[in-house]
Amino acid sequence: MRMRRERGNLRVTAARTGVRTASVAAALAAAAALLTGTGSAQAAPSAAGAPSAPGSDLARFEGRTLDLSGDWGEAKACLIRRSAGTVQCFRTVAELTAKEAELTALAGRTTAAGGALAACSSPVRLYEHGQFWTGGGGRVLSFWDRGYWQNLGNWDFNDNMSSYKVGACTAHLAEHNGGGGYWYPGNTGPWAEEGVLRSGWNDRVSSIKID
Repeated sequence: MRMRRERGNLRVTAARTGVRTASVAAALAAAAALLTGTGSAQAAPSAAGAPSAPGSDLARFEGRTLDLSGDWGEAKACLIRRSAGTVQCFRTVAELTAKEAELTALAGRTTAAGGALAACSSPVRLYEHGQFWTGGGGRVLSFWDRGYWQNLGNWDFNDNMSSYKVGACTAHLAEHNGGGGYWYPGNTGPWAEEGVLRSGWNDRVSSIKID
């Protein structure tokens, strides 16, 4: 009788141990699923090189900071070269042109030294109004960075472009953010420019990419 009771106790102890082991194993499996993304609560994949959210780019203007997604204030021309940590605005287009010349010379020295360029050697300029060569082009954005889409809404320029001038690198102009929708069908190759956009494209561009 005593032997049967001892055997019964052993079976109960083994069963309880098995339950605890199974519970621990299940908890470990659930934790592993969350960490590896195989469970139901998966994180959204990151978009490497995706444009920043509107309002994330602040600019320096005459010693103070501007949030270009809202009000440009007295600034008229802004240079966007995030690969060099430069987002800077100017009161006149002439000041912008002088800064562009400085950066173009620097790009030439980098190329001669064999360095890789994250930016084009000369910019793409987007103008708020048409026929920019008359001097009445309104606000101006100067873009340099290559390889990803930049949304114009970041700089309060969404659906506000009426003419453009391309630098040394091919550019693409898209109807929607992130390169979505139709792309502008005109010439956007190196050194191309258009003072009047094609029919239906005035104030329609939302993003830009430089190859």
